[in-house]
Amino acid sequence: MEYGVEKFTSDKCRMGYIRFGSGKKNLIVIPGLNVKSILTMAEVIVQGNGIFADNGFTVYVFDRREDASYPYSIEQMAEDTLHVISTLKLDNLHLYGHSQGGMISQSMVLTEPDLFKKVVFSSTVSELNSHSEEVFRNWMRYAKNHDAMGLYEDFERTIFSEAFAKISHQAMLDEAKQVTEEELVKFIPNTENMFSFNVTDRLSEIKIDSFVIGSKADRVFDFELIKKLAEKSHSKSFFFENVGHSPAFETPEYNQRILEFLLS
Repeated sequence: MEYGVEKFTSDKCRMGYIRFGSGKKNLIVIPGLNVKSILTMAEVIVQGNGIFADNGFTVYVFDRREDASYPYSIEQMAEDTLHVISTLKLDNLHLYGHSQGGMISQSMVLTEPDLFKKVVFSSTVSELNSHSEEVFRNWMRYAKNHDAMGLYEDFERTIFSEAFAKISHQAMLDEAKQVTEEELVKFIPNTENMFSFNVTDRLSEIKIDSFVIGSKADRVFDFELIKKLAEKSHSKSFFFENVGHSPAFETPEYNQRILEFLLS
């Protein structure tokens, strides 16, 4: 599938994104926390999300802002992404946010409640608890110690199911070897900003058609918090049993269920 890696620049911010598909409906995808820019993973991202382009969507996968000043909050990430969407004059919008991207998506729909027709909150929560805080503290500790290999090994343990971790092990090691010191430095504040995120008391304000999807076996976020997001936002929901925090990597049924919601 053909795709473009593009750069948005204005007097407000610089942000890269991947664009593919040619449908009349626009799907905005906000990925989760990454060490490396998603632009370096464009081919994998397009392959994994091609189902949406094949079914009537033009897909925009937005990276984080390139020229951010720190601290850089979830709300600021949402504001910058909304600025890019507005400046590109995109309409007929649907939103799909995963993990930290799901937090950004919550902030986006609370800021612009009439902008999106539907929203998917994937493997995400509206606030952290002590379990998730400890997961992220461990990740930041590896980054502060300049230990990319240790960080990626911990990613394997927490993000994937045991079965998929074995499959992805070599690919994760290969990516860890490519991580730069600058990327580790930026990863720390991009992780830390989740500690102050809490919109639980505002979830009832979300009035658009929404869908919460994830896994009961998620080891990054407690399932009870994922379920709480669905209940308090009055979202439709579906939860897998035995996959990890990023089920789209582990089963094609994940994005198929998201597509069915978007088309319903």
